[in-house]
Amino acid sequence: MASNAFTNTYSRVWFIEGGAGPSRRRDYFGNWKAGAISWDLGDITVIREPDPNAYNRFVRVGRYRGEPGDPELPITARYTFQRSRLLKAARLDCEHTIQVHMGQCENPQDFPRGWEKTLILEGASISSYGTEDLGAMSPDENAPVNEEVPFVGTDLYEVVRMTFAEMASDSVTAPVTSVYVCDNAQCGACGVASDGCQVVLALTGAVAGSPGGGSGILYTVNGGGSWSTVAGPPAAAEKIYCAGDVAVVLSDADDAMFYTSLAELVAGQVNWTRVATGFVSGQGPIDAWSLGASETWIAGSGGVVYVSRDPALGVEVASSGATANDLHAIHALDSLNIVAVGASNTILATTNAGVTWAALTGPEPGAVLTSVWVRSQREWLVGTATGNLWYTIDGGATWLAKGFTGAGAGSVGDIVFATPSVGFMSHNTAAGGAGRVLRTIDGGYSWYVMPEGAGTIPANTGVAALAVCEDPNVLYAAGASGAGDGILLKAA
Repeated sequence: MASNAFTNTYSRVWFIEGGAGPSRRRDYFGNWKAGAISWDLGDITVIREPDPNAYNRFVRVGRYRGEPGDPELPITARYTFQRSRLLKAARLDCEHTIQVHMGQCENPQDFPRGWEKTLILEGASISSYGTEDLGAMSPDENAPVNEEVPFVGTDLYEVVRMTFAEMASDSVTAPVTSVYVCDNAQCGACGVASDGCQVVLALTGAVAGSPGGGSGILYTVNGGGSWSTVAGPPAAAEKIYCAGDVAVVLSDADDAMFYTSLAELVAGQVNWTRVATGFVSGQGPIDAWSLGASETWIAGSGGVVYVSRDPALGVEVASSGATANDLHAIHALDSLNIVAVGASNTILATTNAGVTWAALTGPEPGAVLTSVWVRSQREWLVGTATGNLWYTIDGGATWLAKGFTGAGAGSVGDIVFATPSVGFMSHNTAAGGAGRVLRTIDGGYSWYVMPEGAGTIPANTGVAALAVCEDPNVLYAAGASGAGDGILLKAA
């Protein structure tokens, strides 16, 4: 097997002061060196009990892991006559992002393309600051001076180049309107071992066995290695998601939601139950964001926001009357901070779990807001049907446009983030309506068209929905391909 061993001369360091985000630039430091990574994952302690069959012997009955530490990455930098960026950062005592880009033939100063692999340390705080000797007692001590600065982060992961592959082409015969990853990483103690990216559901038009006017579901339990289909609910549908171990489909036209057991669905058996409790007539559900089995926020027609605590019990109205405009997208950072966007530049936001909602002025007068991602209580990204991407860092008080190749034409379909640094956006161009996916690895500060690897995105006429998982190098995308046909993609 050919060796592709990495040597330490093929790395360079980028620094994002204050952490990755749409307003924070990334700076290249060619005279910084990344040191050796260390990450204490917790000591392993074995549990033993007396052997029931022999004296003075013990049997192993289990083990447990102690408290883990945080990932650490030391940085060595040349100390120069200019102001030290590292000393400044140490005095501020903030969390930053460190990226180590690795490549061979690329330009290391080309942030989006100049790497084969990138190592990202999120939430990187400086634990101490020091330098080598600043003075000399004799000529033989003359030497460059280095700063030695260890960073301690909250997460450490790699980013690699991604390429697209079309999924389930024989089964997709209608536009795919929604896709959702219904999986969690586990080692197998509570079920089938998974990296958190294996179980995926996609909502499409009718498949074999679907009732008239109904929808179809495509699913995989092996990360797209194979796909199967089951009949969806007997109604036109907009969105599919999972709330714990339950699969849920929303129908605006039917003013209802439908649910079934996820375990039964991925076994090829579905028993859809219709629930209309709590929905206002003529103000059905359009989009949803689930925080877990007991909390899902739903955006609806006519400006209504619903909350679902249990699909079997229906929904409660969380906001009504603040606007009459349809809400097309919703995202919840947590139980307190939720933002919904929609027609005519409409934005509704809450910072107190829906007790009160603020109707805010959106970024683009008259535009349909198609997508939203809440990065923090005050930092949001919003996409529009006019092909623009906007961001705010003050909770919607002011807005700034974020440029990307093709911005201002076509439409933005969806925005999702896998980590604080790594996110994806679908954009459908005006010319021919071809769908593209853009990626950011600096928290939305810059966006570039995928793929980074070989090939191009398969031919399509629009990408409507995206889904990420626990691996920032895996993406699922859903959309249309030609008149009445659909497409389902995986990038990895």
